[in-house]
Amino acid sequence: LSNYLSVPTDCPQRNERLGWTADTQVFAETGSFNADTSAFFRKWMRDMRDTQEGRGGYPGVAPLAQYGSAETMRMCWSDAGIVVPFEMFKQFGDVEIVKENWASMEKYMQRMDETRCEHSKLVGENRNYQWADWLSFEDLESSSDRMRGADRSIKPAAVLYWNFLYSCYWALDSDMMAAMARGVGDDAGVKKYVAMGEKARAQIREKFFDKATGRLVKEIDGLQTANVMALATGVVKGEQRAAVAAHLRELIEGESEIDEAGYRKRVKGVLKTGFLGSHFVMDALADNGMADLAYTLLLSHKFPSWLYSVDQGATTIWERWNGYVKERGFGPVGMNSFNHYAYGQVVAWIYRRAAGIAADPASPGFRTIVMKPIPDRRLGFVKASYRSAAGLVTSAWRYEGETWIWEFTVPEGAVARVTLPGETESKDYPAGSYVIKR
Repeated sequence: LSNYLSVPTDCPQRNERLGWTADTQVFAETGSFNADTSAFFRKWMRDMRDTQEGRGGYPGVAPLAQYGSAETMRMCWSDAGIVVPFEMFKQFGDVEIVKENWASMEKYMQRMDETRCEHSKLVGENRNYQWADWLSFEDLESSSDRMRGADRSIKPAAVLYWNFLYSCYWALDSDMMAAMARGVGDDAGVKKYVAMGEKARAQIREKFFDKATGRLVKEIDGLQTANVMALATGVVKGEQRAAVAAHLRELIEGESEIDEAGYRKRVKGVLKTGFLGSHFVMDALADNGMADLAYTLLLSHKFPSWLYSVDQGATTIWERWNGYVKERGFGPVGMNSFNHYAYGQVVAWIYRRAAGIAADPASPGFRTIVMKPIPDRRLGFVKASYRSAAGLVTSAWRYEGETWIWEFTVPEGAVARVTLPGETESKDYPAGSYVIKR
């Protein structure tokens, strides 16, 4: 509520209060589960169009502000120009936001296509820097000195990582454009962006995978976020996908060195992902047979984790997991926000995957509800309701001894495409209330 006032701010309490676009795009879906944000974001997309650079790049901040707005074509940030209209289309069935922004979005996609998302071709727009996976704990974290050499120049490995991440967004943006084109009946647009998505994925396979091992090239193979994105984009299939998924599990469950604001320690079973990687990791795990690990991360109290902040007294989402630690007090005051919703993006996963209430881009606005709940005994129970564009959707499951009981409601005029835990085939349920026991 406090970050959705006129513009979607990163934080409402310190001297910025600006429309940072990465925070906005990773939280847009979660925001839509908590409020009807369609009109709010139709307004904000006007700010994005107003601040769009002549060659097509969207800004790091919109509307125009004292900084961030002149820095365009920064991956993850700029892509809000595609992600936000898509989320409003998917969640609310809003085709008007697609129509209003189509020319602007096409201009951005053209810039991605003509530069192939190569950082070196975009330095005139992004000032030769990427924020990338902001506040991650990876060795190539974008916000630390670890990405620079002794001469202060950017390491080639960091640029390679940026190019990989941006290529992944190119593929995902193309998918979203194709879905939106389908939603407004633009067959030519569908064909165009399906082809562009294939081109982006071909580039990822060619440039960023080791043909001998089938894994990512050595410079980025040890990064959690890189492996998450390989799975999220669908560039790996079959045995190669299984190998990447297994490697991701090893990277998460294995021992990592974590710098807890100057207190370096080694810990097992934690995320090293930042704003970007955290947006995709839970689905990447759940979609690749590792829902157990997703729940382990969701329920973890280790640093870094969602509940670690709660244990330190958090009542809102913080910018840094350790913005305040009971044993030591406040973190770096130069950039330390206690109301910064980016990591709150996990709530969308709880709605979609834990409760099983998700929209279908092929039938937006919850006309078709994808209900594929993933239960876990450690959570115990879920009770969820969402007043969707199609009406009130409810989902509640619990355990009674060895029996799993699921109750759900489908609103009038909608249909639920239900996939039960442990199954792969789905079944359509018309409007009504149901109880399933397994």
